[in-house]
Amino acid sequence: MGDSRLSPEEIRAAAEVHDELGPDYHDAVVQSFLDKLDGEVSARIDAQLGARPARKAAADPALLEHKRAQLGPMVAGSVLTAVASGAAVEWSVHYPGSSPVKALAVVWAVLAVLYLGYAWRLRRR
Repeated sequence: MGDSRLSPEEIRAAAEVHDELGPDYHDAVVQSFLDKLDGEVSARIDAQLGARPARKAAADPALLEHKRAQLGPMVAGSVLTAVASGAAVEWSVHYPGSSPVKALAVVWAVLAVLYLGYAWRLRRR
């Protein structure tokens, strides 16, 4: 805290006032000190953010459009996963000798192969 705007004297003074004023003013003294501390922290954060180099310009529009185009199939895959998992568990409940864990394992293995195939197809583009 070498370059702090809150000096040790100010901190000691706040502590002394806290002790002298009694319990009726404890909250007000603490709140006042916390406000000063908050201002100091905010000033330091602003100084650090100001010292950082500027961010790069906006991303390439073609790349953003490509990522947006991938969003639809990802959402569809997530919905497919949820529906297929629910159907597998429901199916396993109605057929004796089957297990929900086994049914989910099979469905998720098939979906994993589909996801990997889609990812491979995207990488080839």
